[in-house]
Amino acid sequence: MNDKKTSVRTLTMLALLVAMSIVFSRVLSISTGFVRFNLGSLPVLLAAVVFGPGAGFAVGAVADIIGGVLAGYAINPLITLGAGAIGLVAGFAWQKLSSLSTNLRLAASVLLGHFVGSMVITSLALRLFYGYPWATLAVRIPNALILSAVNVVLLRILLENRSLMKLAKK
Repeated sequence: MNDKKTSVRTLTMLALLVAMSIVFSRVLSISTGFVRFNLGSLPVLLAAVVFGPGAGFAVGAVADIIGGVLAGYAINPLITLGAGAIGLVAGFAWQKLSSLSTNLRLAASVLLGHFVGSMVITSLALRLFYGYPWATLAVRIPNALILSAVNVVLLRILLENRSLMKLAKK
């Protein structure tokens, strides 16, 4: 019975993180077309660190699909893969880099997640499907670095919140 409670609690937390990601990326964002400044990956990264890489991937992919449908966009599987890869890679890095200090571990996990998911996969998708030139896509690099730094600071604050961590770990 306790496993069912944990499972339902975990699914509920992940659903809330999906909803937060949609709101952060679709409503609270500044967009210039191919570069978007938002905190949509923050809930994805939180899911990856707290619940594991599979949960991070699921939150990123589901949030991208639902958010795209709500915004009226066609679903692009490669961009959805990029959104999920942020959580997947960050979650794996968080698990594998356990010997590092928490701050360094968190920074490396977030940077790796953004590098693979945003800078590589999503940029490749924008190039292949929408024809953006590589020079234009180079602007995505500083964007990802800035968002990574902001995400590291905010994640550190969230991970230090005892109430949130107690709720997530029950």
